[in-house]
Amino acid sequence: MPDAQTIASRFIDALNDRDFDALSRLVDEDVALDSLTGQRTVGAVPLRAWVMNYLRHFDESFGDIVLMRDAFGQRVAADTTARGTYRETMAGLPEASGQSYSIPSVFVFEIEDGVITRLSHYRNLRLFERELTG
Repeated sequence: MPDAQTIASRFIDALNDRDFDALSRLVDEDVALDSLTGQRTVGAVPLRAWVMNYLRHFDESFGDIVLMRDAFGQRVAADTTARGTYRETMAGLPEASGQSYSIPSVFVFEIEDGVITRLSHYRNLRLFERELTG
């Protein structure tokens, strides 16, 4: 069974590759996503739908990845740089007009029995909004 850091790395790779089948294999059926918008999504199918919807608005990829894990090997943090283009307006954010951005972004993964059971995504929303308003 792959270790937690490998699973987290594979998730980010699959996200960057838009490989939704691979994403689905890496998460528990009842995975919980705490998104940067403050919403909680529960379940592998709703997670996939949320990610696909998010990527419709933001053509985004993650690089400069630094992985850190807890002593028990169940939680992994991924400090990343999110780079993207804002292509379709998302409610509550400035109007989209193809703005490019590059900002720090963090994922925290909880992993049990070789699958992701909870995923939290964080970034400074004020900084993000400033990047989008240019």
